[in-house]
Amino acid sequence: MQFINEIKDGDEINSIYHVTIKSKATAKTGKEYFNVVLADRTGTIDAKIWNTEAPGIEEFKPGDFAYIDGDVLSYNNQLQIRITRLRIAENDEVNIEDYFAISKYSKDDMAKELDGFINEVKNKNYNRILKSFFIDDKEFREKFLSHQGAKTVHHSFVSGLVEHTLATTRLARVITLNYNDINLDLVITASLLHDIAKMDEIASFPVNEYTDEGMLVGHIVLGYEIISKRIDELGGFTEEEKYELLHCILAHHGTAEFGSPKQPMLMEAYVVSQADNTDARLEIMRESIANAKITNKMDRSGFITNKFLGTNFRESKLKL
Repeated sequence: MQFINEIKDGDEINSIYHVTIKSKATAKTGKEYFNVVLADRTGTIDAKIWNTEAPGIEEFKPGDFAYIDGDVLSYNNQLQIRITRLRIAENDEVNIEDYFAISKYSKDDMAKELDGFINEVKNKNYNRILKSFFIDDKEFREKFLSHQGAKTVHHSFVSGLVEHTLATTRLARVITLNYNDINLDLVITASLLHDIAKMDEIASFPVNEYTDEGMLVGHIVLGYEIISKRIDELGGFTEEEKYELLHCILAHHGTAEFGSPKQPMLMEAYVVSQADNTDARLEIMRESIANAKITNKMDRSGFITNKFLGTNFRESKLKL
């Protein structure tokens, strides 16, 4: 594949790109043509189809992955692709990671860390439910390792869900190890399971939109239902094990203001909610810094305004 950031004037194009925009326009001669915007994980590029009825130009729409034949030219100092042939790509031709931002961490490494946390859980029933999702259900595991963590706000990239889950679990584990009266097995189990319904709340890339159940119910309640059903299917859980885990799921956003049906009433639930919130907020800051044009925009105190948090924060290691 030729990534967009590698394209040069005069190149011949024979690659698959994600179609983000398609619109019909009319040239000065009165002839209709298509304006198209193509994308991959490195950026976007304008494209034109001048002969809309040419053989080899299939009907297509925004959201499709299209195999493009064409050439690159410069117009008004901007590169664009002149498309001569176009067909809809087959599913097995598309590597989704070529088209959307992806976690900076290796998926294999994150899978190993996930398995390590599961093996650390000594409680028989909590270990069983974790393995039932992440080990025994191969389809669930692969989707979890690839899914985005959110639609936009934080971890909204391929494998963002597992990256956020592991960070939450690490933070929660460190907090718990400072105290001898917090159930580490419950904390790890709840941390690993707290966002599994994000896969039902948000459709996978390239769609990346809230599903109907995601909009109307949300991942917290959906997660409660999924985990409660699995507990009943597995059997053998005590009432305490069942409802303490479910409470952690329902309370992991901390307050009703942020969508939690319950506020944390257990130390374990509080730890999970704080770890979840900390990682989410830090990632918002990190992404905001990476995306902002911050050179010469810091005030003399060294503070940067973060529009998401509505507050200021100091980035002491920021390199200008």
